[in-house]
Amino acid sequence: MRLPKQFFAAAALALLASTGWAAGPNLIINGGFESSTFTGSFTTFSAGSTALTGWTIGQDSVDLINTYWAPSSGSYSLDLSGNYDGTISQSFATVIGQKYVVSFDMAANPDDRSDPEKFMQVGLSQQPLYTFSSVGHTHSSMGWTTQTFSFFATTTNSTLHFASLQDSAGGVALDNISVTAVPEPETYAMLLAGLGLMGAVARRRRQATQ
Repeated sequence: MRLPKQFFAAAALALLASTGWAAGPNLIINGGFESSTFTGSFTTFSAGSTALTGWTIGQDSVDLINTYWAPSSGSYSLDLSGNYDGTISQSFATVIGQKYVVSFDMAANPDDRSDPEKFMQVGLSQQPLYTFSSVGHTHSSMGWTTQTFSFFATTTNSTLHFASLQDSAGGVALDNISVTAVPEPETYAMLLAGLGLMGAVARRRRQATQ
């Protein structure tokens, strides 16, 4: 039986996903803020602190959250506004012309009921403003949502940063930040060709045994 081309395309995509080829490794260090031994409710890191592994903290401060509210996953998350608006940034190596996908989980500090709408600027390729409302959410039900966007690298080193725009101590909550390279179309074509060759070999073996 001759298998249709659609089968090989579907098989290629499935193999890419199962082998991890659908996206490269996460280029961000400590994207889930799990590189910590802090056991309290939350702790505040001021601008210039090196306590948040992998990240540069700017402006006022940020809060590393442990048990204070439920993270998106793992044990920790981040309030981008500590005592006041803060920023975090991280640089990573990129290949010029390569496409990358940025992903992060977003919620909001639910404590400030007078100003529930939270604002954050994500800096990379002039990304737009992100907002999240804490209305209807609590410490145990934060309402985490995943945000994604892509960019093409124009330099061999790119910097991703998140900036709170709250003018308060209750800001956007962040978790699970990642940057991954997207496979080039040639990668899929090569895999499809390989699967086609495997199919041809299998057919010849069946014919030889008949």
